[in-house]
Amino acid sequence: MHLFLFCSGLMELDAKATTHEKPNIIFILADDLGISDVNSFDPLERSFYETPNIDKLAKEGMRFMQAYTNAANCAPTRAAMISGQYFPNQPIYHVGRPGAGRVEPGEMTSAENADELPLEKITDAEMLQQAGYSTAFVGKWHVGSPPQFGPQQQGYQVNVGGSGHGNPSRWDGGYFEPNNNPQINDAKEGEYLTDYLTRKAIDYIIDNREGPFYLNLSFYTPHWPLQAPENVIEKYNQKAKDGGHYNATYAAMIESFDTNIGKIMDTLEELEIADNTVIIFMSDNGGIGGYEYIKDRPESDNITVSGVTDNRPYRGGKTTYYEGGIRTPLIIRWPGKIKPGITTDEPVIGLDLYPTYLEMAGLEEPEDYPLDGVSLTSLFENPGVSLDREALYWHFPGYPNSRWRTGPVSAIRSGPWKLLKFYETDHVELYNLQGDLGEQNNLTEQMPDQTIQLKEKLENWLKETNAPLPTWPDN
Repeated sequence: MHLFLFCSGLMELDAKATTHEKPNIIFILADDLGISDVNSFDPLERSFYETPNIDKLAKEGMRFMQAYTNAANCAPTRAAMISGQYFPNQPIYHVGRPGAGRVEPGEMTSAENADELPLEKITDAEMLQQAGYSTAFVGKWHVGSPPQFGPQQQGYQVNVGGSGHGNPSRWDGGYFEPNNNPQINDAKEGEYLTDYLTRKAIDYIIDNREGPFYLNLSFYTPHWPLQAPENVIEKYNQKAKDGGHYNATYAAMIESFDTNIGKIMDTLEELEIADNTVIIFMSDNGGIGGYEYIKDRPESDNITVSGVTDNRPYRGGKTTYYEGGIRTPLIIRWPGKIKPGITTDEPVIGLDLYPTYLEMAGLEEPEDYPLDGVSLTSLFENPGVSLDREALYWHFPGYPNSRWRTGPVSAIRSGPWKLLKFYETDHVELYNLQGDLGEQNNLTEQMPDQTIQLKEKLENWLKETNAPLPTWPDN
């Protein structure tokens, strides 16, 4: 039984939760979960991973089949969604602080990167507070450390676990000793971090059930280190592997994550506030798998595939700007506003959530503070409608801090067309995603006019945003 059901007399003592005009908003973010790791998004229909609660959420809401993150790794995705702005309109494009002092032989000099989201940015939580929302952040923050740059300095009234750390390996016990997180002081001995964060999120929901509330629940799962309860790992050790879906510990982390999403959904039903609560589910970037060494492209076919999962049919994975690195599952459930089980093929991006929250809450966009996304609410009534925007953009003027290397790159998606510009080799790649999900057929030679058009559009955007570029070091 759910923990909430043991709270003796709670429902007898409290009246039914008040229905209010503004919906509660729960945003659930996975960490390094590939789009093909969720059964209801896997085009290859594999069944090694088990995601019944996420799939239930999809059946009850809308699936966005062409949703993107703002970056191919952790911190910049979070910075963009919280601030509502692309890099370089906000200063985080990478994890850590690469810059002029970090140049490997043969590499370009990376553009400067910030560790903290500046306090002058107007965050989603700050805006929602203006509409009377209580706000809470639970989980992975990774865009600054308290007490200077934590969630409570950026509009979140409650902070559970949010720090500058990017993964649990920085704590002695990883996922099983969350007390080593400086922002956690009440975990049970040996409590699995994913379970702990859910327990605290449920406490917050119960305490704020009269609403409206905004909960940003940003799990660390299934980011490495790979750790999960042994009994769940053993279950997957007994299952037949399915291609690149094979790692029992990783699968157990996904199941634990999915189970906890089910607990959140059950709590909303028990409190009788599910009908007035929006749930948004997303991942921060692609899965750790399907990497490609692209530094020597196009002259070399030096390609390697590794990692803990398989993003096929999408190319690449975390840290690359191919589809496997930036395409993500996205689900929005809003009872009474979104028909159950519908899908949309309109390209959307994590930046779109901020203006969507504002429209849900009846707020205008902040003055003198440009938001780079657009509201998704028009898709709720008509999934086939166009958002009528020119393009989506990505800019990564540096190198990942890992062995899975992508060079400095910028990208643009306009209609079915996607173009990537690689700075080391000064070449571009053009793909038509409508018939080439795997980005295998580079069309630059066959379609020179389309290539020139998209390249110019991308370069104009870089100039308009005063985007910093990588440079070659002086010899």
